[in-house]
Amino acid sequence: MRNRLWLLPMLIAPVACMSPRDRARADSVQALAARQQVLMDKLTAQRDSVSTVLNDANMFIGQIDSSISRVKGLPAASRPKRKSESGLEDQIRARRDMLKRVDALVTRARETARQVAELKDQQAKLMAENGALSKANEALRDSLNAATTRIAELSASIEKQAETIATLEAKMDDLDKQLVAARSAFAKAFYVIGTEAELIKKGVVVKEGGANLLVARIPARKLPQDVFTAIDTREVHQIEVPDSTRKYQIVSRQSLDDAKVSVREGTSFRGSLEIPEADRFWAASKYLIIVQR
Repeated sequence: MRNRLWLLPMLIAPVACMSPRDRARADSVQALAARQQVLMDKLTAQRDSVSTVLNDANMFIGQIDSSISRVKGLPAASRPKRKSESGLEDQIRARRDMLKRVDALVTRARETARQVAELKDQQAKLMAENGALSKANEALRDSLNAATTRIAELSASIEKQAETIATLEAKMDDLDKQLVAARSAFAKAFYVIGTEAELIKKGVVVKEGGANLLVARIPARKLPQDVFTAIDTREVHQIEVPDSTRKYQIVSRQSLDDAKVSVREGTSFRGSLEIPEADRFWAASKYLIIVQR
């Protein structure tokens, strides 16, 4: 600044002797010089600011490089064959090495991020599958619980039905016995064969309406059971007479038309009495009285 001030009188002295044209040109030169000086001052200030920023950046980059250098698997710093005359070339080389390590670190970080994303997708799928399995297990558990409850209800119902069936079977056994007894009683019939004198004497028949008219009367309560022969009409379909050469006559309510005989003469017959249709023959009465003539 002082160097510029001592030049000012030297510039002013010639200006006084200049013409207006030269004076204007000198003013322009002076203005240009002042402008250049202002620009130089700005550039100087910017250079100082840039230097400060570069120093800070170098420190920051150095810290980053120190941290990155501890990461395994990254490119190592290149060693120069010879030392450069200026430190600038070494700084540029160091920054290039650091940028390579940064790029490698970024690549590794991206790969790790990709793997993490894949793991997250797999985790999401597994969680979705797990959720579906959980829902399926829950539904299956509910179904099993419902089936267990239903089985318990069916078991209780089966037990009740078994008791009912046992009771019904006992009743059916009783009914079967009663039915067998009823069928046996229904199929049971009685017959007696004898002469008039024998039957009258036994109280089976009485003579009414004259000496030659014999009418059978079967009083149910006074009929002597011990003189009759009991048969099962389901098994006995033929009654043998004592003497096949003699005549016999049915004096009870049965009809000779419902029976078969070897010889028939009106209401009399000879030989054995065959009964082809038991229900029809015994429908009129269960007591058969045959008189020998």
